Amino acid sequence: MSDQETENTPVPALDASGAPAQPGCYLMKDAAGKIIYVGKAKNLRARIRSYFNETDGRHSVKFLMRRVASVEYLVVRTEKEALLLENSLIKQHKPRYNVQLKDDKTHISLRLDPREKFPRVTVVRRHKQDGARYFGPYHDTQAARKTVRQVQRLFPLRTCSDHVLNNRTRPCLYHQMGQCLAPCVGLVTPEAYAELTAQVLLVLEGRSAELERTLLAEIKRLAEALRFEEAAALRDRLHDLRSTLEKQGAVVGDGVEDRDVFGVHTEGRFTEAQALFYRGGKLLGGRAWSFEAHEMPLPEVLGSFLMQYYGTAPVIPREVLVPAPLEDAEALAELLSERRGGKVDVLFPQRGEKTRLVELACRNAKRSFEEKRLADKAAMDALELTKEALHLPRLPARIECFDISTLQGSMTVASMAVFENGVPAKDRYRRFSIKTLAGQDDFGAMREVLMRRYTRAVAEGDLPDLVLIDGGRGQLGVATAALHDLGLDDLPHAGIAKSRAEDGGRSPERFFLPNRVNPVVPPQNGPVVRMLARLRDEAHRFAVTYHRKKRGRAALDSVLLGMPGVGPKRAKALLAALGSAAKVRAATVEELRAVPGFSEKLARGLWERLQQTETGGTVSEPPDAPQAGETP
Repeated sequence: MSDQETENTPVPALDASGAPAQPGCYLMKDAAGKIIYVGKAKNLRARIRSYFNETDGRHSVKFLMRRVASVEYLVVRTEKEALLLENSLIKQHKPRYNVQLKDDKTHISLRLDPREKFPRVTVVRRHKQDGARYFGPYHDTQAARKTVRQVQRLFPLRTCSDHVLNNRTRPCLYHQMGQCLAPCVGLVTPEAYAELTAQVLLVLEGRSAELERTLLAEIKRLAEALRFEEAAALRDRLHDLRSTLEKQGAVVGDGVEDRDVFGVHTEGRFTEAQALFYRGGKLLGGRAWSFEAHEMPLPEVLGSFLMQYYGTAPVIPREVLVPAPLEDAEALAELLSERRGGKVDVLFPQRGEKTRLVELACRNAKRSFEEKRLADKAAMDALELTKEALHLPRLPARIECFDISTLQGSMTVASMAVFENGVPAKDRYRRFSIKTLAGQDDFGAMREVLMRRYTRAVAEGDLPDLVLIDGGRGQLGVATAALHDLGLDDLPHAGIAKSRAEDGGRSPERFFLPNRVNPVVPPQNGPVVRMLARLRDEAHRFAVTYHRKKRGRAALDSVLLGMPGVGPKRAKALLAALGSAAKVRAATVEELRAVPGFSEKLARGLWERLQQTETGGTVSEPPDAPQAGETP
């Protein structure tokens, strides 16, 4: 039943008398028994009665209730348990009308583990319960890496991996540039390095004033002890610290150093949420989320959203400001306090500076909504122009692009990258290992991949609007023949030939079409070339990454299986325990020893063999750290 058909449909006559007057969750189902909405309430009966008796006059509630055929109740003891249960049910059932955050890898943070002998600052996308300290989130990796560079300029911590740290025999170029204390070769004591790490933590925590006082006191102490060179080095560090901090404008000065401020902008059934992250009293960055077709009132949507967001957030701040009153604010604050290990306030400010911060977040939400709406319009324009340029029968809402990657015919692989409505749909990306061919045969590999992909697509009724092949007329001919054999002659397809150096200039990006001699050459700076070349580059990147992974895995397998006492079973156990070929190579003897089936002797022998293969027969200079005279 469409939305238009249900607009005048009366709300079903459901009875709320069977709902328990206790905290818990309710699961609303449609006529087919499918869960379409999950909610929570302090008093289930009161909440459901407001829906069924239409005392809640909001259009969004009426819109949803026209679709509800039955309701199931789950009772818990407290509001906090109701919050946790709702979050779990939303993840499990993915109801259509609930806010759902994707479990992606976009929580970009900085990680530092002070328990390590010589810690370093790294950029990560996952927050693990590993005892390390995490700082963020940052809105993109560029901002996070800029912070790392600033920290590295002020405090010369190591940047190398543990593998390099444990195997170097002389300092790298970073030490000669004054950007590393060379703990790898014992040029700094663990105690002095720990003192430097403590200063880094003060900066990342936003406690710069405290660090300034510490440095000033240390400068005075060194000067009084006539250690003028060391005092001068600290003086220069203090000057650089102040110069860096002057570039960061302080925004909040009300005593709360860390807070997240949320704003919301709603137009019709579309909602844009915006978070502003304040750390150390300064605006660190922000992030926006878009939601469509969510019918429930803002406080319910916002409460569910916050619970899902903080379920995976790398850092929980001291204070959370929201743009609407939450019924379960106290329960949410209690849960966040437990996860943070300290008090957290969830507040709906109504006056003063905090209100202005929420208003700022709401203005950013509106701006983000308008920018995305313009981006959507630009994407639709690009699709319309693509339809005209390539003479397609319909708008190419979904485009699938294929590329082959091989090294002289060995371990040939293929990739499929997908754009939907002009943007990457990474959940649809696929990679293929070529199974039927041996040696160099790009055409045969392309045919195998297309036959495999579209045999399944026909069975599942999942055909794209356009198939794009990375290549020229020859690759397009292979695609045309493969689709013909599958009875898909009407499936639009094209080849994209990459620009290349030619007679002192560059040839244009060209598109080859079936039954057409000359290629189509759209404007090279226009939206058609930009979009399709970007898709082609995505397919190429995905294929090359997979090919490198397979080569690395094969090289590791040859090393492992060449070791006495290591057979396929133990090699598989290593990869399962450590996660990847790179992590096996970087593992310590202790980590190898912890894998089931590995004795101390076998683990040490394998470690020595891996070091020799990494360094060409010695265990002295791994190649992934710059030497003196090399560019870092």
